[in-house]
Amino acid sequence: MNSSEKLAIARRIDLAAHKILAAGGDDTALFIGMAELMPDFKRLMDATLPGEMDSLASQFDGFYRYAKVLETIAGGIAAGEIDVP
Repeated sequence: MNSSEKLAIARRIDLAAHKILAAGGDDTALFIGMAELMPDFKRLMDATLPGEMDSLASQFDGFYRYAKVLETIAGGIAAGEIDVP
């Protein structure tokens, strides 16, 4: 995946996050409303070099917010605080 593809995915995620948040959505609404973009986020995460996700997060605050929601959920699962059947 080249840099322009990475940027396009980050922009798409950022825009979707902003729409949800502008409508009054919270982190739960963000997680649920962005489910269709989770594969794109994963693909982006797998394709980035060290530091690239941080760079994208610093450029796109909606992308950052979504990444933090996913990070929080992943941490809860790893800690056993969130049960995944």
